[in-house]
Amino acid sequence: YMHLAAASLGLGSQWVSSVSSPYVQCLIKNLLMMPEELHIYDMMAVGYSLEQPRPRIVREKSSMIHRDGYDRSKLRNDEEIFSFIKSLRQ
Repeated sequence: YMHLAAASLGLGSQWVSSVSSPYVQCLIKNLLMMPEELHIYDMMAVGYSLEQPRPRIVREKSSMIHRDGYDRSKLRNDEEIFSFIKSLRQ
């Protein structure tokens, strides 16, 4: 939920990888002046993004929700799915 909390404050966030390797642990602990006995499990960078993400495009709920059983009219073939994804990337 940390990413959602950051986004709700208008901040961007990204998990930092490789923090559990002994070499990286040593570098981070020295940089942050952390005691040797502490262990870093995860690390997340938080700040103001230089770019704003594109608005998320979501289909209408009625086109995705099936009530009282499966509605075959809502089934999409591969071509329709690829076309939908392509339209999102334009």
